Amino acid sequence: MFYRPNRSQLQRLSRRQFLKQLGVGLAGASFLSGCVAVPQTQTVEKVVTVEVEKEVIKEVPQQSPWITGQVPSDLTATFKYSSWEGEAEMRKWLLHFDNFFSTFYPNVELQGDWGIPWGDYWTKLPTQLAAGAVIDMMWMHDTRAPSFADKGWLLPLDDLLEAYPPPDWPDKFYPTQVESFRWNGKQYGIPYDFAPGGFYVNLDLLEEAGVDVPTEDWTMEDLLEAALKLTKDTNGDGEPDQWGVHIPTAWSAGFYWVVKNFGGDFWDENVTESKFNMPETITAFQYASDLMWKHKVMPSATMLQGSGLEAGTAFASGLIAMFWSLNDEAFALAEVVGDKFKWTTAPSPRGPAGRFQFVGGSAFSIPTSSSQPELAYELARWTLTNPANLKISGAMGSQFTGHVDYYEYGLPQPETGLDVEAFKHAMYDLGKRDGIHPIYHPKFLEWEPSVYQAVFDSVWIGEELDAAVACQQAHDLTNELLQAS
Repeated sequence: MFYRPNRSQLQRLSRRQFLKQLGVGLAGASFLSGCVAVPQTQTVEKVVTVEVEKEVIKEVPQQSPWITGQVPSDLTATFKYSSWEGEAEMRKWLLHFDNFFSTFYPNVELQGDWGIPWGDYWTKLPTQLAAGAVIDMMWMHDTRAPSFADKGWLLPLDDLLEAYPPPDWPDKFYPTQVESFRWNGKQYGIPYDFAPGGFYVNLDLLEEAGVDVPTEDWTMEDLLEAALKLTKDTNGDGEPDQWGVHIPTAWSAGFYWVVKNFGGDFWDENVTESKFNMPETITAFQYASDLMWKHKVMPSATMLQGSGLEAGTAFASGLIAMFWSLNDEAFALAEVVGDKFKWTTAPSPRGPAGRFQFVGGSAFSIPTSSSQPELAYELARWTLTNPANLKISGAMGSQFTGHVDYYEYGLPQPETGLDVEAFKHAMYDLGKRDGIHPIYHPKFLEWEPSVYQAVFDSVWIGEELDAAVACQQAHDLTNELLQAS
């Protein structure tokens, strides 16, 4: 008897001890391989009998379409993988991995190094890979893929993709995400999610201030006007303690949609020249600076930290009216917002140059040091493109999976208090239509901390109020980095 929870159950259980509710922990996840129906992974024994001189000949079992035939089914080995994701995010992957190996390669031992803090992951993995450490499969982020590929640490997947193509590849995978894991014409990862950004909105605060719910036609000026109405000094000390808006500034990719809205950019399409001295780029950074320090409608990180808060918790506490974040933030916010206030999702605004929306995501990649590259490809292909798995990943992972046909499994349930259609439109529909991200390149991993964060932190903490000064500094440093051999 197979246990197949419906989408509502999966989303609830993924946040409330999914495995515990089934009576097992992660260590006992092998139980699940017999409890979750995954029809595509079942090896069907097709037996043909023919009479030949009174002898019965049996045909061997039909090979599963998820197996390449390049890996012996009785393989005895250790399969090693690395991930930055923590226990909550890993539940779905551990479920899929257990089903895969128990079905196809029961003698393979899994050895996972997961839960590595994000910052540590990107220092640990380069050290390991540079030293030739055996890692059979790894989590890869779009911002890092070109750097790792350029250093020769990732295996190009093109030959495997051609010989054993995943269903619907690449036609039904998000073009922005497929492209994110291509470098110099080769594919270095199979995307596992599509992560667009938009605004979470406190409807009670908007109603109180007489502000309409934003639509896809609102502008950057409309955002400022609404934020001014929503910002309040409730205790009369001369400083706001309720803010109208919060947009991402600390990480460059999250801020990129603002730069594109104003017509600016970070660098040219060939990544040979900085565009930080463009008037449009400067205008975008000045806009964000003014939100914090001129208009005081957006709290800085130091302001929030002084109160022991981050932007998400400040929103959930009713201190920020319009909070920009990614689609999967909805599920974490739902648990802390509860019934404190009515809330919804709204699109990010358009700018003078048009409407652009952040999209990003991650993938499974195979290091060149992998001892089992064909097995790693089979696992990635089965986990990330098997329709039965995609439904579970979307619901348990609160994510839009890499395949476009399974977005509905990543939508929030009505019990969250969110308008599901509004969420779909703001995050999914517009993200597909207007999605954008910076052109990532091999030096991006170095550029982010040494240029973007080092220069613009002075803007975000209020030390440098003239964005043109910071942009010129970023321009010079970016050109120096890009032109270095």
